[in-house]
Amino acid sequence: MSSENILSMLGASESKMVNCEIHGQYESTHFVLSNREFWSGCPSCAEEKAERERGEQLRAEQEAYYRKRTQDMLGYACIPPRFADKTFDSYRAETDQQQRYKQKCQAYADEFVENLNQGEGMLMLGDPGTGKTHLAVAVLNEIIRSHGIGGVYTTAARMYRRIKDTYSSREETESQAIAAFTKPSLLVLDEIGVSFGSDAELNYLFDVMNERYEQCLPTIVVSNVQPEEIGKWMGDRVVDRLRECSKMMVFNWESARKGIGRGES
Repeated sequence: MSSENILSMLGASESKMVNCEIHGQYESTHFVLSNREFWSGCPSCAEEKAERERGEQLRAEQEAYYRKRTQDMLGYACIPPRFADKTFDSYRAETDQQQRYKQKCQAYADEFVENLNQGEGMLMLGDPGTGKTHLAVAVLNEIIRSHGIGGVYTTAARMYRRIKDTYSSREETESQAIAAFTKPSLLVLDEIGVSFGSDAELNYLFDVMNERYEQCLPTIVVSNVQPEEIGKWMGDRVVDRLRECSKMMVFNWESARKGIGRGES
């Protein structure tokens, strides 16, 4: 029912000029409805209130949309539960070098739109337990939450296994499996050096990394091997491309996992 029809049912009896402190004078009408009577308020104030309520509703709908979109992207990112809550705030940077690397990763995430446009990635190499995966996942979490840009986390073994599984499956082709790693705006490729480094795996890796290189899509490579050994596990052609478009950080301090256990028995 329109507002005009509602007002006609209320039984207007008289009107008078009233002053609104904000909008000045307006004509107020006296209405009687059953045992209730009232004078109409400032129409400009009523319209402004309605506009505010429409704006608040729109903002609430937009916030709900972006929350769902963020959750969908986080789910698509395939971050394992153990790493899902890794952020820059939870990274323990106790030494100067750890603080520098944390700052570099934070800056990389903050400037990700520019890094994406330039295809600028990162190489995180060095000893186990030094926080490489933590920082790599923190970057991925940050770009999803702050920039609304999607990405994917995987280990090299999972990537190879998914591509190999297409040979015995009708659900996904090899090209589709490779595309799952070449299409995301950011790929975090962890655990390079854990698998066999066979010719087949090196070929899969080249297909993924070369496509990302040609499309200027950044990759964060995480590995426990030292810089001089990375070619063995990724192939010289891939390493040559990474040198061109990646910043390298070498994590060479003691593992944070040493001395950590469930307590004495």
